[in-house]
Amino acid sequence: MTTYGDVDLGRIARGQAGIFTRADASEAGLPECEVRARLRSGLWVAAGRALLAATTPETMATREQAALVHAGPDAALSHLSAARRWRFDVPASSEVWVTVPWSRRPGLLPALRVVRSKHLPGSAVCRLDGVRVVRPARAVADLALHLDERQLTAIALSAMQRELCTYAELVHWQQVLAGRPGTAVLRRALEEADPAFESILSAEFGRLVADEGLVPCLEVRLSDGGRVVCDFGHRAARIDFEADGAAYHSGLQVGRDKRRDRRMLRAGWITVRYDADDIRRHPRETLADVRRHIALRLP
Repeated sequence: MTTYGDVDLGRIARGQAGIFTRADASEAGLPECEVRARLRSGLWVAAGRALLAATTPETMATREQAALVHAGPDAALSHLSAARRWRFDVPASSEVWVTVPWSRRPGLLPALRVVRSKHLPGSAVCRLDGVRVVRPARAVADLALHLDERQLTAIALSAMQRELCTYAELVHWQQVLAGRPGTAVLRRALEEADPAFESILSAEFGRLVADEGLVPCLEVRLSDGGRVVCDFGHRAARIDFEADGAAYHSGLQVGRDKRRDRRMLRAGWITVRYDADDIRRHPRETLADVRRHIALRLP
């Protein structure tokens, strides 16, 4: 039989993805003896410190809410779970990841990954759709445990483009969390995500091709009346050489550059792009490729 307590508790649970606690049941007017009776009968199920009705569908949202209740009031979704909440492009995970203050030691639950941190101030956590989750910059830093350098760079760029965080916030967490696993990956990813990285990489490419007749910042007038400034242009060969940092791999920039390259092609120019891997790790091959392109285009 449904009681007024059940109605009130149902309202509480619906706001928490179907999850409630003994304290919620008490607030709704259900005595502790009734809570124990329902647990014994199987009407309710315990997931650590969290409770739910046996008929409640198991979803990721339900599991995340149960994990947060179990881990305690200072816990927050983090790592792959936070990334999913912020809609970062990360691998799917069947586990729920939460970070708790270092002093807290919640018990184990199936498919729950608990990270204890000495660096979880209140400012690092916010509520997203009513759920405690680490802020985007901290979430990006946590992903260094799961992703390679290029994937992490793309996510850092996406987070900044969506104005979820700033570059300064990302650097802050890289410095705060220095020394833990993934630090080197995060440092390299943020170097490429640095808004100044394009100019740094361009300078390195300029030194590499200093003797090949390329003109830095060469302006090309297009047939449609517009103009394009090449990173390095070879006027006689009509080649635009671009030194592309990590921003080139983000969706928005890729689309812009494709449109730009098509406009250049209609004006009789081709665009050749080199990234950080080409310029820094394979300079000999890159220089040979530059020379080959120029030779093919000259009379």
